[in-house]
Amino acid sequence: MAQDKTVDVGEAFRAGRRVGLGIAALALSLVSFLSLLGVEKAILAIALGLLAARGSARATLARRLGIAAVSIGAVFIVSLAVFLIAFCGQLAELIQAIQKLS
Repeated sequence: MAQDKTVDVGEAFRAGRRVGLGIAALALSLVSFLSLLGVEKAILAIALGLLAARGSARATLARRLGIAAVSIGAVFIVSLAVFLIAFCGQLAELIQAIQKLS
């Protein structure tokens, strides 16, 4: 009987940890949109989201938060890549103008 409660407490602890990782991942993925080159935050959000989703049962909060964080992080990385490719010429001009100022 005591062993069953220990297993339930251990599983609750792991589930709580995964939900915490999912919340942190979701927050990081949203914060990555606040700075132009926040790729490091998006990558960290994807990693934390995968950790949160890994081992979680289907339709749990941890899994949903993890998947949302991975999705938002991936959208940020793809949109940044598209932005850099689309405005490559203007970006080079901007860098040259900034170098002239210094």
